[in-house]
Parts: sequence; C-alpha cells; structure tokens
Amino acid sequence: MTLKFPRALALLAITASIGAASAQTVKIGVIAALTGGGAPWGLAAAEGPRILAEEINSKGGLAVGSKKYKVEVIAYDDQYKAADAVTAYNRLVNQDGVKYVIIMGSAATMALKQQVEDDKVVALTASYTGKALDKSSHYMIRLYSPPDDYIGSFIGWMKDNVKGKRIVIINPNDETGWDQTQLATKVFKSNGFEVLGSELFERAQKDFQPMLTKVIAMKPDVIELGGTSPATAGLIIRQARELGYDKQFSKTGGAGPKDIVASAGAKAAEGTINMLYADPANEGYKRLSAAYKKARGQDPNEIIVSFYDAAAVLVSAIQKAGTAEDTSKVVAAFPKALPMKSIQGDQLTFGGKATYGVDAQVMSINYIGAIRNGEPVVIGKTK
Repeated sequence: MTLKFPRALALLAITASIGAASAQTVKIGVIAALTGGGAPWGLAAAEGPRILAEEINSKGGLAVGSKKYKVEVIAYDDQYKAADAVTAYNRLVNQDGVKYVIIMGSAATMALKQQVEDDKVVALTASYTGKALDKSSHYMIRLYSPPDDYIGSFIGWMKDNVKGKRIVIINPNDETGWDQTQLATKVFKSNGFEVLGSELFERAQKDFQPMLTKVIAMKPDVIELGGTSPATAGLIIRQARELGYDKQFSKTGGAGPKDIVASAGAKAAEGTINMLYADPANEGYKRLSAAYKKARGQDPNEIIVSFYDAAAVLVSAIQKAGTAEDTSKVVAAFPKALPMKSIQGDQLTFGGKATYGVDAQVMSINYIGAIRNGEPVVIGKTK
C-alpha cells in the first residue's frame, strides 16, 4: 500500500497493489470524506475495496476473459464538500485513468451525477438522497439499500418497541439531511408519531446547546439523529444529557455506534437505537474488521461491509462483461452479477425500479441495533 499527498489538492490516495506495476490494471477510485466528522465512513469506503483488491491480487489478479488484471484502489478526500468531490473526480478520471468510481456522499453524488453519465464512468454511490437515481441513470448505481427502502420497516419496529410517540428530528444542513428529514417526517407520521419539529445544523458545528435547549423544551419522547455523522451524533447526545434530557435517541441512517459511544460516553449513549450495516457477531464481518484493524490500527465503522460488497459486485460485473475497458458492457452486466452473497451471507439482489423507475441499485439487508454497555447489539432486521 502506498500513500500519496498531492500538495495542490490535499487528497489522500490509497493504493492496493501486487508489487511491480502492470500494464493490465483495473483502477477503482473512491471519493469520500477521509477527514473530519465523516471520516469513519470515508475510511471504511476506501478500505473495504482496498481489502478486496488485496485479496484478489494475492491470488494472481482479476481474471477477465483471457486476461489477468491487477486491481488498484485510489481514494481521495472530498471533506464532504461537493466542490472537492468534483476536483477529486476530475483527477481520478483525467489524470489517473479511472473508469470506475465509488462516491460516498449525497452532495458529491448530485454534483457528479450528469458528469458520470457524460463520461460513461461507472459510479457506485452510497448517497442517501432519492434524487441520486432516476430514469436517466445508466452509469450511476446505488451500492446498498438506503432509507427509502428500509426506513419504513425500521420505524415500524420503533412503533412497536419504543415508549412515547413525540419526536424531534435533527439532521445536517445538506443534501443528505434535507432528504432524510423529509423522508423520516413522512414515515414517522404514517406510523402514528407526532413530529414536533425538525432542526438542521452545519457539519462543522460543535456547540449544540442552543439548538438542544429549544428541542428539549418541546418535550420529545425521542430525538432522531438521521444522517448525522457518528461522532457528531455522539456529541449531540452528550450535550443533550448534560442539559437533562433522559429519554430515547434514535438514528435511522449513517450508522456508527462505536464512534457515538467514543464521543458521547457509554452512559450517555446507552439505549440509543440505530441502523446497522453489519452484525458485529457475524464471522464475515469479523474477518473484514480484522483486516481493517491490521491496516489502520483501529476498528472500522461497520459500513465497510457495504463498500466491500459493492466492490465485489463491481469486479463480478467486469468479469461477466468479459471486458475491463468497455464500461457500457460492464454496467449492462450488473444484473448478471446479482444475486450474490454478501460477506455476511445475506442475499444481495439488483433492483430499484419500483422506487426510482430504473433498476440501478444493489439491494442489501440492514439491521436494527441498540447500544448496550457501550457496544452495538443487533435486536432486529429491516425488511
């Protein structure tokens, strides 16, 4: 693995290789928040594909037709900013020669949506916004099931298992937060919750006491943190507890319970209900987590399973297409690559047409979790 820091762009590049440079290389770009509040997600987005690349390369490379390819992963930091994402994309495509890109954020996805279609670059997005896909989407593919698919099941579970129905929704003031607030408000109301209000904050914000004073005065039974970055969610929880809030927190999007606990403290975070991408007890997840810890010296955010699985689907589609160069054939091969098993043993399928008007999404399984004694515990599954 090599690290590069282009001075002008201040971008982090992560490369998985098998030794000497090869003329036959499949390059996968990753555009994600590798620094800041979203870094746990961004580093998972970079390391999941890198771990898969190392596994493939250690076995002699990726077999595509009669050729063998080295798989190389190059990840650049967009700091959760659309402008930086565009800069990273242009560098990946125009300088690094990348034909396949993984995009973490909603703002980045929307900024690049038309460009990937124009360039015929296959883009796998982790974007939550429902605007990421539509009938014109040919080269943009969502890499997992977002709230549009699972939030009804999740909130239906909350309806039957959470005391009280008065709720306030808190989200970041960006594309992710706007979309999440709109969707959650609709689904909570349809499940009999009274939505007392919603609040938006800036991603860089640290002091939430004025906002929380207002929220707590509404006397909610539940404070929903939606698409808030995990460390920031923990900060909000801690500050709310300090102000005397002693009721339920939930987080229907953007999981990261260990980062929540690290920021809030185990006592403050106790009982928080959150969506999980992984079952911490699953053997496949344990193997992936161990590989990440070996590379990074710490445990990953469990969203790493989604990026690992997405990269596995991508390389399978390349193999099914019989070409690494013709992206039109590769994108057409995604339905042939699925269904397949995720690293956790769940069934991944291809769909999305019922929601977005086009089949352009890897349909995945999510879990319902709770923080107990500082650790995430799976207490259910979304449908």
